[in-house]
Amino acid sequence: MRRLVVLQAIVIVVSLVAEAYEHETIIGSGAIFSMVGLAIVVTAFRKRDHAAVMFGGSAIVFASFIVFLINFNAWTPAQGNYPITILSLTYAAFALPASVSLALKRRQSEDSDRLHSGVDRGSEGLAESHYADR
Repeated sequence: MRRLVVLQAIVIVVSLVAEAYEHETIIGSGAIFSMVGLAIVVTAFRKRDHAAVMFGGSAIVFASFIVFLINFNAWTPAQGNYPITILSLTYAAFALPASVSLALKRRQSEDSDRLHSGVDRGSEGLAESHYADR
């Protein structure tokens, strides 16, 4: 899960850079953005992680909203450049801190799970060598 959240943060940053360079790249980056968001939603839903479901879902909603605006307003790339850039930057201002928070939360949760289970990679090796000596 944490990897998907980090991947989504990378997609957000790369999409912003690509969109600033060439506005038409939102066609491809929007699709990737939505697919990663969908993967987060499915994975998070299975784990009953409501915050991650909302985070992944926000990507799908945002990309859909951009497509709606372009079609509803019949924007040409030149007409849509400024409003889409502003909306994308606004979304990123909220989504990137959320992705950092979710990624750190997942890391702490995974570390805690390993500690509470009493099994980590180092202790597994020790247990195997202990039994091999008998």
